[in-house]
Amino acid sequence: MSDEMPLARLLGIVLQHYYATLNERLRPFGLSAGQVPVMLSLAVCQNVTQEALARHFHVDKGAVARAARRLEEGGFIRRETDPADRRAVRLFLTAEGERVVPEFVRFGREWEEAVTSGLDAREQAVLRSLLARMARGCADGGCCDE
Repeated sequence: MSDEMPLARLLGIVLQHYYATLNERLRPFGLSAGQVPVMLSLAVCQNVTQEALARHFHVDKGAVARAARRLEEGGFIRRETDPADRRAVRLFLTAEGERVVPEFVRFGREWEEAVTSGLDAREQAVLRSLLARMARGCADGGCCDE
């Protein structure tokens, strides 16, 4: 692999591997990689609107609504109409959702260990620091900022 490859392509290769591996791991749960961010966000901050999650992830509201509908059908989350704004839908993890979130976290740790195994501890720290700085440059705030 060339050191001259664009950064976006390098990040894309890593993410393609991550999503392919994650989808394989999620198959027994009937879930896909696109649903995991919603569940992980709810594990940190429940009672969030679909619209707030869409803004947080920089995706259209329909994408979050579709993921939420599938997660609700699978019994992982529940959706409630906001009594103060009947157009808004708030999301909550169910007991089943809370049960499987640790599996996602465990997978993430295992994947990170495997993909960074060729780096020493200092290189891993530098990589994490640089990627965190890049992410902060892209981000606009937390999921709970409504």
